[in-house]
Amino acid sequence: MKKLILAVALTIFTATTFAQDNALGLRVGSGAELQYEHMFNSGDVLKVNAGLFDFDGSLFATCIYNWECFRWTDWTPKAGNWFLQAGVGGALGIYDNGESSDFNIGIAGDVAFGIHFKGAPISLAVDYRPTLFLLNDSFGDGFGSIGLSCVFRF
Repeated sequence: MKKLILAVALTIFTATTFAQDNALGLRVGSGAELQYEHMFNSGDVLKVNAGLFDFDGSLFATCIYNWECFRWTDWTPKAGNWFLQAGVGGALGIYDNGESSDFNIGIAGDVAFGIHFKGAPISLAVDYRPTLFLLNDSFGDGFGSIGLSCVFRF
């Protein structure tokens, strides 16, 4: 548990050291997660998530680098800019069913479609984040993670 918290803290510290455009928010899907984003000048995004997996007491964290695949500025020019991102990264988790607990690491992917609103520092996105766990099968729903995220940019 301490190693998971330390890994998440170091990842967030590293990302904020070079911060120019950051966001903080919530992702809700197969669990509830706190989401931190750092946007690079190229439009690429580093996403760090940590929270509950399947709302059953299991802890889960991911760090994913998303490349900006497409940006649409003319769909709804008064509302904001639409985007499509895809990326890959790592995942850590601790599964606890009350009787035993297992530590797991894995590879996570991410495909996100959303909007950066004009005139407001808010972004909304729907994403699919499949995760392949390498150590054991304690997170069996790793391929069913669809979520909705709302972040505040600062």
